[in-house]
Amino acid sequence: MRRVIGLIGFLSLLFASQWQVSSAHAFQQVTFGFDNVATPFTTGDERTSQTNLWVLEAQFKSLRMRLVELPDPKSGELKKEPVVYFVFRVINRGLGETKDESDTDPTNKFDEEVAAPQFVPEMTLVTSDNDQQKIYPDVIIPAAQKIITEREKSKLPPGVTLKNLVAMSGSIPEVTPPEANAKQVKAMYGVALWRGVDPEADYFTIMMSGFSNGYKLVRGPVDYQTLVDRVKEGKLNFSDQIWDGKTIWKAASETYNLFNERKPAPADTASKIWFYTTTHDRVTKDEEKPIVWRKTLIQRFWRPGDGIDPQEVEFKLLGEPEWIYQPDDVQIPVAAPPNQKVAPKKPLAAKPAAAENAKPADDAQKAE
Repeated sequence: MRRVIGLIGFLSLLFASQWQVSSAHAFQQVTFGFDNVATPFTTGDERTSQTNLWVLEAQFKSLRMRLVELPDPKSGELKKEPVVYFVFRVINRGLGETKDESDTDPTNKFDEEVAAPQFVPEMTLVTSDNDQQKIYPDVIIPAAQKIITEREKSKLPPGVTLKNLVAMSGSIPEVTPPEANAKQVKAMYGVALWRGVDPEADYFTIMMSGFSNGYKLVRGPVDYQTLVDRVKEGKLNFSDQIWDGKTIWKAASETYNLFNERKPAPADTASKIWFYTTTHDRVTKDEEKPIVWRKTLIQRFWRPGDGIDPQEVEFKLLGEPEWIYQPDDVQIPVAAPPNQKVAPKKPLAAKPAAAENAKPADDAQKAE
């Protein structure tokens, strides 16, 4: 009798184990490893100031690397070299219906779109090591893309192929309704490639532009007194936004005592630099033109290995994806590295955060 009970218990455990494996496999088939998600975060101020705003959801895997035989740029000789790549997909979730709770008209009114909004992705890889930052634009390498696509196809939905960023350019995906199941999701799949990446680099930041049409016309940096003077001159409105170079963009009407002298002024005005927005209709010839800042998605990674024998499994997520506003003419992210338990060998000087939704970073997660 005991043997029978023992056999039944063993079979039960075996069945449970097989069920867990099949369930895990089924889950994997739904996500296909795209477990890191940057949701299309927006603020009320953004939607008020830009009525045609759209933001795409990005899902991605960790950074990966593959040795590929490529011609040397100088000698033309075929050599194996590591190609760093980033697999991702984009989904248009829409921004949902929102209720305008403000009593002001939109800052920028837009005509109806004649054609579908265009998705023109660009990705820049910024590496950091020993107080040095290097910038790598994404490149098209047909030989590497073919090998990487072959490698990744078993981890993609049936019939899906990875496109380079140029091939992906075009109309943004149709909106996927909230009730859509996994098969009904309308996604675009892509891969960004980089070659010649510094093997000694420990920290990596991927800057993803083109995933939103969000932008601001920005002036600055200025001191706080300049903001006060702009208000008195009628050149800074309630609907404009202010950024102190450290926290988040805020409506000027909510910023200290700019529009209400009863409110306190910032305590450390001397140690801060300030930026503020304007609109097209207020840009005059006698003033310096504002700079366009665009909504950009960034994700950080770190690699604890060394340059002698770099391994792709060493790439680990560092913190959560962040939406920031980035000047058009700047390629290094204008954002401070998130608080992290794993400190760099030689800490870099902090850069001001331009994030709309700055969040504390999670512990470094293991790469997929």
